[in-house]
Amino acid sequence: MSDKKEFHRNYRNAIGLFATGVTVLLAEKDGEVRGMTANAVTSLSLDPTLLIVCPSKNARFAQLLEVGANFSVNILGDHQEQDSNFFAGTQEDGLGKDDACGLESWPGSLATPRLRDCIGAMACRVHRMHDGGDHWIVVGEVVDLYQSDPEPWPLLFFEGSYHHPSRMAGQHLEPAADPFK
Repeated sequence: MSDKKEFHRNYRNAIGLFATGVTVLLAEKDGEVRGMTANAVTSLSLDPTLLIVCPSKNARFAQLLEVGANFSVNILGDHQEQDSNFFAGTQEDGLGKDDACGLESWPGSLATPRLRDCIGAMACRVHRMHDGGDHWIVVGEVVDLYQSDPEPWPLLFFEGSYHHPSRMAGQHLEPAADPFK
């Protein structure tokens, strides 16, 4: 058993070398709002516009997901480490839209909350769900977008800790040409 635990720890250390942005996933069902911090988020397709999120099957957030359900992916700015830590907890009592964490309704008729002060967000509808071991592989169809003011600084996660690019503002490098154009 310890060999398996050691392998899992080594896997976590190795995958932790892949720097990621930090997001909060939010869903609401019958007035109950659940959220979770996630870095297992990736773009899948432009046409149709799809992304993938991978919540743990044990996450209370995942209990609100089913094909057709709405959720949001909220990209955190480097000023939102506290929000990331909050949503990494269990939120046993659920959340309300007036909670201190700053939830707001998505403009229009979408039945999904958005995290106030995030640097970007995507409103999604669950397109498909697949088994992924101890996680779900959730394919979400992006139905609306939000982007904050220009030049946001993202919150990053690398080697098990947060990193704040705004603190290296003087060392900012210009982005390379877009390889997809």
